[in-house]
Amino acid sequence: MSMKFDKMGWFVAVALAGVMCGTGFKAPGDKVGSVDINKVFMDSDYSKKQQETLRTAKATRVAVLELINTYRVMKPEDALRFHDLSIKDKPIADDKVEQDKISQSAKDADATYRALATKSSPTPAELAQIEEFNRRKDALAQLQQKWTQEFNEQMGALNEKVQNDALAKVRDIVSQVAKDQGFSVVFNSQVAPYSANDITDAATKLMNKAK
Repeated sequence: MSMKFDKMGWFVAVALAGVMCGTGFKAPGDKVGSVDINKVFMDSDYSKKQQETLRTAKATRVAVLELINTYRVMKPEDALRFHDLSIKDKPIADDKVEQDKISQSAKDADATYRALATKSSPTPAELAQIEEFNRRKDALAQLQQKWTQEFNEQMGALNEKVQNDALAKVRDIVSQVAKDQGFSVVFNSQVAPYSANDITDAATKLMNKAK
């Protein structure tokens, strides 16, 4: 089972490495500062929330693929329902109850299939049931391939959105602190590591206050 998004990295900090706020031109008398952009983002409550969003989104999708990979003779319609419940934006308590019922039904079907597969002389009805289980296996294999691609695309899009939102938010926060404290330009600390005017803590605090 290939799940590329399972190896998804957290690239926002790297993307922020070159951010600089202000004009970038130091004139005589200008007040120049520095900020550790990566630290502002990674130490913020905003970062923790965004990372949790990504972890949750990934975990729910992995759970769908693991279910149909483990119980390959579950009903395709149950798999579809489990899929829809798992990726809901705002799940409710009843959704979890329904998911548990689907999971149990899948386990029961798997146990039945294993028992039938070991019978030396299955009845015609049991042979028909085995045939139905094999049809389910083919249908689930197709769903697994389809959903793996679908989930990879969804997680890629979500990760990109998180990155873009983070870049915009951190730029705005650092620019606001720089303006409030009268800085003409603020460099990333990777560019100006020895600046005496570091606004990292102030930016992180403002980041945590912002919604």
